[in-house]
Amino acid sequence: MKIILLDGSVREFSKPQTIKEIATSIATSLGKKVVGGIIDEEFIVASEFTIDFDCQLELITDRHEQYLNVVNNTAALVCALAIKELYPNVNVAEVAVEDDDEFALTFDCEPRLRLEALEEISNKAKELIKENIEIKVEVIDAKDFSKISKNNPYLASLLGKHQCKNKKAVLFKLKELYVIGNFASLSKTSDLKVIEAQQLSGSYFLGNEKNKMLQRINGMGGIKVEEFNARIQAKEERKANDHRKIGKDLEIFHLDQLVGQGLPIWLPNGTVLKQEIKKYLMEKEWEYDFIQIETPVLGSSDLYKTSGHWDHYREDMFAPMVMGNEELVLKPMSCPHHVSVYRQQPRSYRDLPIRYAEHALQHRYESSGSLTGLERVRAMELTDSHIFVRPDQLKNEFKRCFKLITEVLRTFDIQIDYLSLSLRDPEDKEKYFPDDNMWNKAEAELEETLKELNLVYKTMIGEAAFYGPKLDIQIRTALNHEITVSTLQLDFLLPEKFDLSYINQINELERPIMIHRGLIGTYERFISVLLEQTKGVLPLWCSPKQVKIIPVNLENDTVYCEEIRDILKKEFIRSEVDLRDERLNYKIRDAQVNKIPFQLVIGKNERENKTITYRRYGSEEQITLPVAKFLELIKNEINSKGKF
Repeated sequence: MKIILLDGSVREFSKPQTIKEIATSIATSLGKKVVGGIIDEEFIVASEFTIDFDCQLELITDRHEQYLNVVNNTAALVCALAIKELYPNVNVAEVAVEDDDEFALTFDCEPRLRLEALEEISNKAKELIKENIEIKVEVIDAKDFSKISKNNPYLASLLGKHQCKNKKAVLFKLKELYVIGNFASLSKTSDLKVIEAQQLSGSYFLGNEKNKMLQRINGMGGIKVEEFNARIQAKEERKANDHRKIGKDLEIFHLDQLVGQGLPIWLPNGTVLKQEIKKYLMEKEWEYDFIQIETPVLGSSDLYKTSGHWDHYREDMFAPMVMGNEELVLKPMSCPHHVSVYRQQPRSYRDLPIRYAEHALQHRYESSGSLTGLERVRAMELTDSHIFVRPDQLKNEFKRCFKLITEVLRTFDIQIDYLSLSLRDPEDKEKYFPDDNMWNKAEAELEETLKELNLVYKTMIGEAAFYGPKLDIQIRTALNHEITVSTLQLDFLLPEKFDLSYINQINELERPIMIHRGLIGTYERFISVLLEQTKGVLPLWCSPKQVKIIPVNLENDTVYCEEIRDILKKEFIRSEVDLRDERLNYKIRDAQVNKIPFQLVIGKNERENKTITYRRYGSEEQITLPVAKFLELIKNEINSKGKF
């Protein structure tokens, strides 16, 4: 049996070994520190897990990036035991670690627990960590598992999900509690020093809406009180930067269950923000020679069957609507529609590249459990484009698109997490179109282009679209979710499926190649990122309200304030006069809370001298200028998009 370690060295064993035994064979001290391992970059297992097959192994100690997850998994087990002891009839379903440094524990309990139970569960969990209960680990297979799972139907459903290569899984035992999962834990409850159950919500078992709605507790665990408190504080800061809170505070968007889940409504402020961004993007697309088109919000099921989306994305589409002899679907993507535009007339090699762009309304049926503010919705507007190129144009066009995306993201000062090169999994014959030559050609072209651009990227096997490889620009959200904003995808397949062609230089028909381009992804997701990364302090040029005009005295100064507003309005600068009967300091503070870039305080001196006194958001400095000078200042900043 060969074990390949992280440093590339190989260890050979004549018989099966536990993770701890393998670590001890390297160094006795390592054997004492190891708490688990990662097998083949996929399965996370406890230190007691026995390996009896060739694999790659990464050891987890207290210095490993996964160690905090081990701590939280341990806290989840303790919390599960606390619930089991408080409510003996409960069935614990699944333990998982969330992206934002907390555990999630799902369970079935009747009657359902109320929020008041969280404090009781936390107190019980704190008692249990002091009891020094051993967390026993067993490696089991299906035949041994049936006895354990007979009283808990959820465990049996998880066995297949958590089986490793040897068809075995890890079972965790704390007193009368049994939990199965791909994770590691500390050896006893007293290794934890602090634990807290923080949130109670609902969750479908395995995230599937067809399954029963269970209850879920989210919480955190720690081995050092000071470190735990720092993590709590960081979590609170993340919540404060959550776009859902900022969006509500600044009145950007609204979600209404009566309208429908995942169907955002853009409020007046959000509509202005979105329109200003769209105006800028369309100017950039004009600069880069894109042709704007519009296609219907519906498409026939035959269209998506031809494209292949019906087979690969049917679960993400809304149900078909049958009207007469037609079956129509809400448009989940625009590529087949853009193909239709290309097909409407013969094309010559001289016509290419053809760059179609559409700010396209699309609908995808996301599960209710995955809906997250604007970040994940069911109705969206995608900054979409499809470019038809000759083979000799592919690299230059890809580079040109990447340059456009880079310029746009730089304008908004968007912080990128990393670039992802998504390739197919050659073993997956269902997800990917079975044409090795097509795939090899597409992937080779893309990798060569990225190297010519000198880009640093992560390679993700199995993340490609069904029709081709892609480059995704990945962002981290305030909740530590990893999401894609911009994307560039190569497509050799759809031109084949729709029999696209152009007449080449020797008067023969030749197949074009498609590039799918998502400039900033959807407006919904991009604005969620923008709100979080700016903390709601939006650039002046796209801020919904750019200037707040505040009269010192309503009776004497209002007329001059309205004159200033009219001057600004003629220049399409968004302003409003605060006519509320409130104290001056309150109005100034309110403008700051609403993150309005400029506040103009207008009193007797300003009125008599035909000047304005302004202060910028976040500054205490007050500057007095003639109206014309202020107008020049603000117009220059708007036109330059804040880049001087």
